[in-house]
Amino acid sequence: MRKKLINLLIMMIILVVGFSVQAVGMNLKAAHTLPPEHPIHKALLKFADEVEKNTDGAITIDVFPAAQLGNERELVEGIMFGTLDFAFISPGAISLFQPEFGVFDCPYIFRDEEHLKKVVNGKVGEELYEKLEKNRGMKLISPFMLYGTRHLTTKNTPVRKPEDTKGLLIRCPEQPIYLETVKAFGATATPVAFSDLYMALKQGTVDGQENPIPTIYSYKYYEAQNYINLTGHMIRVNMGVCNAAWFNNLSEERKEIVTDAIKVAEDYNAQLINKQQTELLKKLKEKGMTVVKPDIEAFREACSNVYKEFEDEWGNMYQKIKAVK
Repeated sequence: MRKKLINLLIMMIILVVGFSVQAVGMNLKAAHTLPPEHPIHKALLKFADEVEKNTDGAITIDVFPAAQLGNERELVEGIMFGTLDFAFISPGAISLFQPEFGVFDCPYIFRDEEHLKKVVNGKVGEELYEKLEKNRGMKLISPFMLYGTRHLTTKNTPVRKPEDTKGLLIRCPEQPIYLETVKAFGATATPVAFSDLYMALKQGTVDGQENPIPTIYSYKYYEAQNYINLTGHMIRVNMGVCNAAWFNNLSEERKEIVTDAIKVAEDYNAQLINKQQTELLKKLKEKGMTVVKPDIEAFREACSNVYKEFEDEWGNMYQKIKAVK
């Protein structure tokens, strides 16, 4: 009897604490590694505004850009340990903890942005999100925070076909899928911390790098690179995650407010990214960069077997994504 009373008391305390958190409100932290000028940061500020407005100020969100709260791996760990509320990070960073997420960064896996959107918002994506929550305690709340289409930039060599990259040192993130992609091009993959990339380009430590146009412009890589080669080898998203236990403890009303606000932010970000990918390419030309249009089919063919290096980790996810119409 005494044990039952103690258990009942514990349950009452949990309910009271949970109710008080919902009623009094919350000040939350959202973090990412991109600069304040980047569309994703602007979209997250809109996310914070939407949540605050629709909860009458009961939930406020402070957004921390530029890796102020840590690099992507540290942000993922913060989510898992419950010390951070929201992180907006690359699938590659998530793949360090749930390997199947690396498939989203596979070169030329997506036909176009619409194909990508169908995958991350559909059954294939949901299968991976359920694994992430079950295995790592992370809830994926934003599958489509568009990051942009990645292109290759180089200092001295215009790249029109994969063979043109031979002998070049190309910086890429230190994640297996990126390393294998650059190797498939024919170049030497050279990991450099993102924070050190600008200086590595200026000093000639590497010959080139690959990133979306908004990132190339925001970080002023045009000051150290002469060619932007429109390889379009990855259409990339960042993904928003939070601690699953925290999210699942929210009231249904607040869950809906958060998810609705994320959708508003995703749409706003996609508009900004797509606008910038067109407008900033013109500005890169004005800054002196030469735009090169490579043989995309040759690059696609060069990368056609990259996925085979990861079949043990991804299972049949590559085939499932390619099959989405």
